[in-house]
Amino acid sequence: MAIVNTNYGLVEGRADQGVALWQGITYATASRFEPARSPDGWSGILDATRAGPRCPQPSKPSSGLTWRDHLRDPSPTDEDCLKLNVFAPWPIASTRRLPVMVWLHGGGFNTGSANVPAANGRALAKAGAVVVSLNHRLNAFGFTYADDLPPNLGMTDIVAALTWVRENIAQFGGDPNCVTIFGQSGGGSKVAVLMAMPAARGLFHRAIIQSASSLLRMATPKEARVCSDLLIRKFTDFSDLQDDTSVIELLAARAEAVSENEGHDDFRPVVDGNTLPSHPFDPKPPTGSLHIPLLIGTSREEVSYALAVTGGLRGGLEQAVVRLAKFMECELSTARKTLSEFVKIYPSFEPWQLLLRLQSEIMYRANCIRAAERFADDGGSCWMYRFDWTTAAEGGRLGSPHTMCIPFVFGTTASAGKLLGRPKQAAALSERVRASWVSFARHGDPNQSSLPEWPRYCSKHRRTMIFDDACTVLADPDSDARRLVSELPPYRPHMARHL
Repeated sequence: MAIVNTNYGLVEGRADQGVALWQGITYATASRFEPARSPDGWSGILDATRAGPRCPQPSKPSSGLTWRDHLRDPSPTDEDCLKLNVFAPWPIASTRRLPVMVWLHGGGFNTGSANVPAANGRALAKAGAVVVSLNHRLNAFGFTYADDLPPNLGMTDIVAALTWVRENIAQFGGDPNCVTIFGQSGGGSKVAVLMAMPAARGLFHRAIIQSASSLLRMATPKEARVCSDLLIRKFTDFSDLQDDTSVIELLAARAEAVSENEGHDDFRPVVDGNTLPSHPFDPKPPTGSLHIPLLIGTSREEVSYALAVTGGLRGGLEQAVVRLAKFMECELSTARKTLSEFVKIYPSFEPWQLLLRLQSEIMYRANCIRAAERFADDGGSCWMYRFDWTTAAEGGRLGSPHTMCIPFVFGTTASAGKLLGRPKQAAALSERVRASWVSFARHGDPNQSSLPEWPRYCSKHRRTMIFDDACTVLADPDSDARRLVSELPPYRPHMARHL
């Protein structure tokens, strides 16, 4: 039993082996399409031993790939989803405040949950941090853009959660003046958006962006309005959308709107000029966040996570050309020329490996490098990493796929055993990664004794920490591939549907 007194009342979690966990704490309340507001207080002791619901979201057909099990959350969905979890060392020290790490889940701005097994914060708490994970509004519930609605509700929900952290985390042993926001994939993009939101300033002090593809630009008002108008037109009266439309109907209407918009899903943050005045990293990084240390990186074969489902981990050259042309939305001749240039860099690769690495560079690494360059060149402190650790699933063909960083950061490699393989080596690398993330959260610098010296990133030297069985720092790794991809049209979010 672990009882803590928050500003709203007592909460009871569970303590085990030196770590306590509180689940499903309400950080805000909101009606549909209304801004989040502070929760009501309560009398007595609130049971915080069960996970809160996820935001309603599209259900995905099972891929049948059991190596993804550590990223699945079977918990129910509900519009009353503004809940968070806290992991903290127990008993709480009376004199020392620990760095706080606030996790933002992936799934783009459409799906996802804080409650997946891979994001269990117990090991990070044992390493000396107070960890917070949260759910917030997604898809049409969080990002419908219309004149009568407040914009970017899914992001202002997160601001509400960070406000709750500032006001309450000291009672859990955390330091409200030492808060790191970190997220993977869509969660990393949310970190980028928060760096550009005036309402979030002062609520966090470090930022970690893991494997984000869509972090440079968000939707323009015109783009967001087209998608939302297609949704709203499906209902007789706007008040029906607010009050009488069921969750299933709203999710179905959103899917139809995206389809009618030629697959462009602009139910995502919009640069409305107020809550989000500018794109996060385009053309420049947010000046209001240049004082915040940034840790950013990717995995080497990011898109293998998707290609394992779509059949892209096999096939000959012509198939690779066709898939690349579809992904890049270009002529077959352009795709063939691009692949022919790429094969000069990696002459021993099979066609499917060329496609895998090229799409990974375009979709993930190039945009993360652009963000890091712009941040560092404008005076920000930035560190770059890349995971090169080869996983075991699919006979090793995945290489270092999207999401693999999560169990290494959280120390949950045992839960991801079907993906990772090599349990002893995975646990050893996880200890090093976890120590760097906690060091960054505590000091604003990822350097610590179990790794080589990790210099700051700059566009001149491009020094990058390579996470593998033997960790090393390389200057401008795979420089030829970086230069080739930098000359191609940049990745845009709707391209993901062509993987």
